Amino acid sequence: MTTKIAPKAFVSHATEDKDRFVLRFAKQLRENGVNAWLDGWEIRPGDSLVQRIFDDGIKEANVFIVVLSTHSVIKPWVREELDSGIVARIQKSTRLIPVVIDDCEVPQALKHLKWVKIKNLDNYQSELSEIVSAIFGTDNRPPIGNPPVHAKATVIDFVPGLTKADLLILDVLCRHYLKTASRYMSFNDVNDNLASLGLSDQEICDSIEIMAARCLLKADRAGMRVCFFELYASSIDAYLRATHPGYEQQLATIISEIVNAKLDTTDALQAKTGIPMPVVLHFVNFLENLGLLNSAGPAGLPSRKITRVSAGLKRLLPQ
Repeated sequence: MTTKIAPKAFVSHATEDKDRFVLRFAKQLRENGVNAWLDGWEIRPGDSLVQRIFDDGIKEANVFIVVLSTHSVIKPWVREELDSGIVARIQKSTRLIPVVIDDCEVPQALKHLKWVKIKNLDNYQSELSEIVSAIFGTDNRPPIGNPPVHAKATVIDFVPGLTKADLLILDVLCRHYLKTASRYMSFNDVNDNLASLGLSDQEICDSIEIMAARCLLKADRAGMRVCFFELYASSIDAYLRATHPGYEQQLATIISEIVNAKLDTTDALQAKTGIPMPVVLHFVNFLENLGLLNSAGPAGLPSRKITRVSAGLKRLLPQ
């Protein structure tokens, strides 16, 4: 079994700061898996001070922590450690973390670094966690989740000039039509599917407003909230042409059955051709909008009766 070696942190400090902060701070580092190196713990009588600090302390350290205070920044020894040349050498081999424990002036050689400010020497758990995370190369950022549906969805550009969000919303409305055969729907009918796109309420409202202005749909409001939609036949037609296989052939079949077989109801057309009722109903509505026939029936219901067939519709058939 392999034991992971704890990262070593050399803690540079002034003697005056040892009792009021450094000893407890170093102990807490060790409690969190960091091998904190302090001269008082490592240097024994008879040891060479310079050799132990540079060969065992600084040279082998993974992290160099500088405790900055009004005491340390004026010390000749700490000043030597903070010389810009030594700082540059330290940064080539290890991470350098300034820890500021009072209102002192941060030395010029360290101003380019992000330092940790200890606001309360009696309570600094948050700052300690930040330092430990930096030593271990971790962070407290939450994991990256899956992108919203609208960001990764592939859409067909069946209406030029619309954004991806617009097309996704229009896709939801057209799909609802193909399930219900009704161009009229309440917001509640499609609310769950719109919410699943991951768009904000404002993005949805903006898209609906833009598509209403382009006469792709009609939106009825109660105050600021959209309550009902009417999906125009032109929008359904664009959607079907782009997504429905055999659109042209099925339209020709419906026209042929109306003109040649004299079928005059959507029920009869659906039964004869096997084309889904929402598509049959759309063909009848679409041809009526072009002035090629007239129909009658309850608004919003799929059962309609054709009352007039124009000469123009007859001419659409091959002679």
